[in-house]
Amino acid sequence: MLAGHFGVAGIVKAWRPGIPMAALLVASQVPDLVFAPLAAMGVESLAPAEPGASGYGSLLITAPFSHALVSNVVLAAAVGLLVHVFLRERWGPDAGWVLGGVVFSHWLLDLLVHRPDMPLLPGGSGPLVGLGLWEVPVAAAVVEGALVAAGVLLYGWRTLRDLPDRRRAWAYSIGIGVLLAGSFVFDVFAS
Repeated sequence: MLAGHFGVAGIVKAWRPGIPMAALLVASQVPDLVFAPLAAMGVESLAPAEPGASGYGSLLITAPFSHALVSNVVLAAAVGLLVHVFLRERWGPDAGWVLGGVVFSHWLLDLLVHRPDMPLLPGGSGPLVGLGLWEVPVAAAVVEGALVAAGVLLYGWRTLRDLPDRRRAWAYSIGIGVLLAGSFVFDVFAS
C-alpha cells in the first residue's frame, strides 16, 4: 500500500500546507524505511502468502519490529518529538503532532490491508493482527485508489489555490499527481 500511504501525505498537505510535502511523504513511509534495513539483515522478510502467489497484496510480511503496534507508537512519538524540538518554529507548533500522526497512519492502513501478520509487541510476541483486505484485491485497490485520488485532488486544489505562480502551482500539482498515480500503478501491477 505504498500509494495509499502517499495519498495520506497529499491529504495532510492540503490541511497543513506549511509542512513540506517531502517530510509528509517520508513520514508516511517510516515503518517501511525501518523494515528495509532489517530485511537486508535477515531480521524481517517478505514471502508469498501462498505457494505460487503473486500480484497485488500477495506477500506475507514478517516484520516483528518495524510493523509492531508498539514500535509504531514509538516511531510516531520519536518523529513527533524531533519535529517539535527542531522544526516547530519553521513548520508550526503542532507540526510534531501532525507528522507523528502521519507516521502512525501507516500502521492503521496496514492493519486494514495486511493478513494477520503484524504483531502488537516488538519481537513478534503476542497476537498477530491484520484485517486482510488484500485477500480481496479489487476492494484493496479501490480503497488505495480512493486515498490516492483524495491526496492528488486535495493537494492540487490547495496548491492551485495558494500559489500565485500558476505555472509553478500546476507543475507541483502534476508532479505530485504523477508520483502518487505512478506508485498506485506500481502497487497494483508490479507487486
